[in-house]
Amino acid sequence: MAEALDRLDAGEDVHWMDMDRGASVQVQLSGERDCPEVVVEDESGSMATVRVPVGLPDGWIDDHRRRLRQVRDYWVPKLLE
Repeated sequence: MAEALDRLDAGEDVHWMDMDRGASVQVQLSGERDCPEVVVEDESGSMATVRVPVGLPDGWIDDHRRRLRQVRDYWVPKLLE
């Protein structure tokens, strides 16, 4: 997830969870409606695609980095117990 945030911060689209079975997730900074979009595709199962335009406030990447740090700070020690 940190790598995805770094790529988005550099102005690149990201794509993950690309598996033979199951949905894939993409964040496109310049989507079909000339705004950022989240795209979920399930080509192997339902053949459905969901495209959601999103408004991203200033500072959203830093906010998500902070949230990711909080999740890691909480869960990593528990997983190491």
